[in-house]
Amino acid sequence: MGFAEPTPIQLRAFPIILAGKDLIGTAQTGTGKTAAFALPILTLLGHHGKFRCLVLEPTRELAAQVETAFRDYGRFTDLRATVVHGGVGYGKQREELKRGVDVVIATPGRLLDHLEQGTLHFRDVTILVLDEVDRMLDMGFLPDVRRIVEKISRDRQTLLFSATLPPEIERLAAWVLREPELVEIGVRRSPAETVTHAVYPVAAEQKFDLLMVLLERTNFDSALIFSRTKHGADRIAHKLKQGNHSVAVLHSNRTQRERIE
Repeated sequence: MGFAEPTPIQLRAFPIILAGKDLIGTAQTGTGKTAAFALPILTLLGHHGKFRCLVLEPTRELAAQVETAFRDYGRFTDLRATVVHGGVGYGKQREELKRGVDVVIATPGRLLDHLEQGTLHFRDVTILVLDEVDRMLDMGFLPDVRRIVEKISRDRQTLLFSATLPPEIERLAAWVLREPELVEIGVRRSPAETVTHAVYPVAAEQKFDLLMVLLERTNFDSALIFSRTKHGADRIAHKLKQGNHSVAVLHSNRTQRERIE
């Protein structure tokens, strides 16, 4: 899979997780955080059995990415992972859960829906991962997270990952975790070492022209362009398509099917 050596967070998290201890991890995007918990969890689970690991993510897109990681890393095992999130029908998710899975990656709202419908239960869950908790806080999900955690046995291993640890998250961690090991990678709010930053002061009416110049002069396989508004994103995409660029737009006005595509 192209892995040559573990990243710093993987190097420190692997032995803690494999020892069955609780963990608080702070690391930025691009540091290999998903593999830091997914790989040792697959080792701990061993073989296909009951639903034993729950991973909570703040968004559909992150949940789908983490599910893909579990499937890729567990390709040569008989372990099964599935994703549960809103924006799509319940039918396929019910079928997957009924068929039997070892790992469920979910967003809080849809997971609570399945709990209320009796589609799944937590009686066999022994590993809980709370990922991107700072984003869950920003999106107002912590009350739902607490409702979910209350339904899981205290006799579990809990892993909490967050880019920052504001007081609200520290209080949650104190309630959720038992004697956790703390793994801090890099300076909080600092960019990952794999990311290079540059700033270009430019007048508003010249921003798109500058963007085109940068795209022409930069060697890249793909690019992610952020816009302040949804309308701005649509406008940029339209202009890029006129310049024969292959473009996809992602914002909250797009349907779930359009987001996935």
